[in-house]
Amino acid sequence: MSALDSVRLLGADQQHIVTRAQLIEHGVPSGTIAHRLRPGGPWQRVLPRVICLQSGRLSAHQRLRAAVSYAAPKGERPRPGAVLLTGLAVLAEAGLASAGHPADVDVVDVLIPNSRRVASRDFVRVHRAPLRPGGLPAGFQRDDGLWSVGVGRALADAAPYLGSSRHFRALCAEAVQGRHCEQAELLARLLGGSASTAALPHVQRVADELTCGIYSVAESEAREVLRRGGLPEPLWNPVLLLDGRFLAIPDAFWPQACVALEVDSRAWHLRPADYERTLTRGNRLQAARLPVVRATPHQLRTDAGAVLRELRTLLTTGPHGPWHRVSWTKQRI
Repeated sequence: MSALDSVRLLGADQQHIVTRAQLIEHGVPSGTIAHRLRPGGPWQRVLPRVICLQSGRLSAHQRLRAAVSYAAPKGERPRPGAVLLTGLAVLAEAGLASAGHPADVDVVDVLIPNSRRVASRDFVRVHRAPLRPGGLPAGFQRDDGLWSVGVGRALADAAPYLGSSRHFRALCAEAVQGRHCEQAELLARLLGGSASTAALPHVQRVADELTCGIYSVAESEAREVLRRGGLPEPLWNPVLLLDGRFLAIPDAFWPQACVALEVDSRAWHLRPADYERTLTRGNRLQAARLPVVRATPHQLRTDAGAVLRELRTLLTTGPHGPWHRVSWTKQRI
């Protein structure tokens, strides 16, 4: 088998992304490499030391593999878990809608040990972490053979680079609602990692909302409206019990007055079934003679006064319904 035949087999295993060191190891002379990388040639240089054995635009997966190859230790065989994918690329691959399609992610974030001397370059953004005895922070091997951090760590690494706090809140809400990561894990990642990340206003805000039980952008925006309107802070997403039996989990609830707020929006629920459950729980509350104020995000943005007046009236005239039979506990999510 010739050197180029051997390289073709190697490329087939690696989505046609190889390093210069691998080519040399497989017996390809430097002159041959240079000739094939010439303008208009069949190969292309993607990053320093990283070559694609094809011309044309790279696929989303080829970009990921190229980034990992670039950040790997120089002159060493690729080691499992030596480089971990993180950031928006991981969130997009996990299916978080707010992260966009994997092919549309412009920057590939990678996590490497502090000691490795590799700088961010082109479409690769390098993050560093202390090297533990067993290697980098815990990651997992993907179906394509690359290694990745979990969604919680990926969110923490992406946080400083998201220009919109609303975008970050949407990503965190999707991650928790979709059970891509646990609420406690996400809070630990956001607040227990980099001090500079934990100090970011939008990170502190999301951490505060998660602690309060807010799991969607719509609920977050509703909280801002309630605060501006001078209403007391409700419980967010509590589990309500009537005579000790499950009743409902409203978006917001004022236990002193036994009043609930439901933010009805198909757009802010992950699936149509979520929207149907919103309507069902509102009906259950009303059947138990507990007043429910319904509002859409659009109403809260354009006509909040009417919603606030209705809530204020109910709060000042309560408690309502069988308030002495209602108890609550915090939702676990």
